Amino acid sequence: MPSPFPGMDPYLEEPTLWQDFHADLAVTLKHHLNGQIGPRYYATVETQSVPHDLDVEIANRIRPDVSIYEPLDTTVGELPETASASIPSAPLMLPAVMSVKLRSVRIYRTETGELVTTIEILSPFNKRPASDGLMQYRLKRAQVLASHVHLVELDLLRSGERPALELADHPVDTDYVLLVNRFGPDRVSEVWPVGLDEPLPLIPIPLLSPDPAVALNLNILIRDVYAGSGYDWRISYDRPPPPPALRAAVEAWVANVLASRRKA
Repeated sequence: MPSPFPGMDPYLEEPTLWQDFHADLAVTLKHHLNGQIGPRYYATVETQSVPHDLDVEIANRIRPDVSIYEPLDTTVGELPETASASIPSAPLMLPAVMSVKLRSVRIYRTETGELVTTIEILSPFNKRPASDGLMQYRLKRAQVLASHVHLVELDLLRSGERPALELADHPVDTDYVLLVNRFGPDRVSEVWPVGLDEPLPLIPIPLLSPDPAVALNLNILIRDVYAGSGYDWRISYDRPPPPPALRAAVEAWVANVLASRRKA
């Protein structure tokens, strides 16, 4: 059975599912684009691993390993036959650290290897308020906007702080935001706010002039990932969607959708 939502499924924002979905969406997007832009261009997935200190909430959820450090005695002597492990005088618990994988899809011109377009699929790490991840992404974003590269942002997460500073003066009451910023003298962003009750719009993926942009239908890609990853039987729609709380504008609609699915 397909997802009951017409576009993005909020249940895929569950932390136990998001990394899997995020990775599969990037690969599916790469394959989809290469079917449209080749051979003049090609798309690849760029994966960046960044260390991330686990906070209390995450540590309780995934139960990371704990390491104990003991200073090494560099004096090598002959051990007695009855030697037993010594007890460290001051065991030290190291901070739990995980590696977060951030993925983007990049389009290059085949002949020259020139980077043409970067498609950023935002992750919770990019949107955590007042965090290094948010600041790092905003710096990366500023570098792209100062270059000749087109920027596409896919914000398929309801939670967190939207990193697009141009949205600060024009906040939108919505669930998801798609953004396209083409290289040019003004670098004005085209923004598509999308609610849970709406399919995701077709958005243009810009290439080098005079080549026309290609249309991206994220609804098809998300349906393909959903079907291929077994989310139909992995997601329990009997419980509410993961945080944050639903917007009042879509709360009743979501309740009706889930009630209809349970009856099906």
